[in-house]
Amino acid sequence: MQQSKKLAGGFEWNVSTRLTEGQHSKRICAVVLPAMVLPFFGALLYFVLTEGEYLTQIAYSGTKLFTFVWPVIAVVCILKHGIKWPALREIRHWKTLPSGILIGTGIVGLMFLLMQTQMLGGQIRASVGNMQVAVGSLGLNQSNYWFFGVFLAVLHSLLEEYYWRWFVFGGLHQMVSPGLAHGLAGAAFMGHHVVVLLQFFPVPLAIFLSLMIGVGGMIWSWMYLRQASLLGAWIAHMIVDFGILWIGYQLLFGAA
Repeated sequence: MQQSKKLAGGFEWNVSTRLTEGQHSKRICAVVLPAMVLPFFGALLYFVLTEGEYLTQIAYSGTKLFTFVWPVIAVVCILKHGIKWPALREIRHWKTLPSGILIGTGIVGLMFLLMQTQMLGGQIRASVGNMQVAVGSLGLNQSNYWFFGVFLAVLHSLLEEYYWRWFVFGGLHQMVSPGLAHGLAGAAFMGHHVVVLLQFFPVPLAIFLSLMIGVGGMIWSWMYLRQASLLGAWIAHMIVDFGILWIGYQLLFGAA
């Protein structure tokens, strides 16, 4: 029987199973690898392969439902672990807030500066027509943009931290070195964003922005590992998402 093994970030998968170490590693691989690629295929489904607003929304919702339930199913039902959720009353979580705010605002400040350049900002502004078509396919308009935006920035960013940092990076961290785990998790996090951004921008710009998202994912997994908490990474992620949403709103409905 294996001993309890602490995951990166202070969560624990409380191991109480008769699996050998080899069997346990194979099962982690079996549940983490599909999690790394399914959001990519989900994005293909709801942005490329489905037609019509209704089917697109069903495909989008189904993909997000998978990211919510799969980590728990995988950890509890397949790996036969218990999950020790973090106690937010512990001061160590709240000590991560300043770094989360600092890193998030720093990234947003850099984004705003880059938007003033012709090399990046000019290319993004030239793609507003594609953005309007893609956003319209999701049923978004000026009246409901911020309703969806608040969900995206607050709840969806939390879902992504739980899925990509706690589950995907945490599982990889049990199998490979921390550096490789950061890189693989960041690349997987980047993957589905490539599909999304290709709906808005030309290929070179979409790839560049996706790479920046992958770097962001590695920053957040580094914070998660270093701080033993998801809170700081979530705050940074949330601030960045609000910054992106503000830029998007100005491009789509304002006078950016």
